[in-house]
Amino acid sequence: MQKLEIDITIAGRNVSLQLRGKERMKGVTIGDALAYRFYDGEYQGMPLLFAEPKGPVASPRNLALTADKISVSMGLPVVYLLPSAPAYQRQRLIDRDVYFVVSAKYAHLPMLVANERIRHKKAAKVLSPVAQYLLLYHLQVETLEGLSANDVKDKLPYSYASITLGMTCLEDLGLCEKVADGPKRKQLHFHRRGIELWKQAKPVLANPVEQKVYCDGLDTEDVFPVCGINALAHYTRLNPDPERMVMMEARRFRSLRAAKAMQNPNDYDGNIVIEVWKYPPVTGCGETPLWVDKLSLALSLQEDADARVESEVEQLINKMEWKD
Repeated sequence: MQKLEIDITIAGRNVSLQLRGKERMKGVTIGDALAYRFYDGEYQGMPLLFAEPKGPVASPRNLALTADKISVSMGLPVVYLLPSAPAYQRQRLIDRDVYFVVSAKYAHLPMLVANERIRHKKAAKVLSPVAQYLLLYHLQVETLEGLSANDVKDKLPYSYASITLGMTCLEDLGLCEKVADGPKRKQLHFHRRGIELWKQAKPVLANPVEQKVYCDGLDTEDVFPVCGINALAHYTRLNPDPERMVMMEARRFRSLRAAKAMQNPNDYDGNIVIEVWKYPPVTGCGETPLWVDKLSLALSLQEDADARVESEVEQLINKMEWKD
């Protein structure tokens, strides 16, 4: 029987990993699903997807190809859990920018790379969840123009290392540039503003919804932002659906599921529709939003086939009050 949770050690720090269920592995090939066990974890405030080989470890080249493919599908950095790796193999993995943890002795992770100012150039194809959060915050909450990672770390629900990587992702995709302001400080500069920046970013923006789950009740007093059609109804003239629709961060969803706080959870029907999101609500520091942000909402509904929804989403964007 597979363990639902395991503990590993990274740089002397204990990290708990939760087994990721098959229902949350959409986009991963059958071959990869059979070859690895996948776990969700977090290190230094950054969400990571850990992959543990079930059999022999593939070559560094194949590990790099697999990590790139899965990272694009899941929107998370992939970190391999390796039982052992001699020095020459670890160096080959580092040269290919493959993230890994080997027992409790060695680790090559995104935030460690950022802290050591080592970066092997890898072209991003879509925005990471952190990078997307940064962009949507800039467009809707307050401008990040001229600010550094250190300037914004107290405004956002991410660590300094995660924000640094998010800014790099934005730069890699041509949405901004990091301009030197002194020997140690780099600040953000966006070449476009408002709806023009939004249009430029659209091809690399991801649907924030990782998973959709239905249930008949929630045994918690937590307040969750309204999402989906009901959030669109709040912002526009559309009529709401009768079901309750709520957004949860993946970590909070996993904790409620582990506590059995959802009544009759399933993938098909229920009084409550839960959207599990890849990033937290885009809002000001310390605020508890009642509704998901407009731009993330638009992204979550972009594949809805209803012409009325498409029309209202278009009007929602056209009436946006851009904050950048």
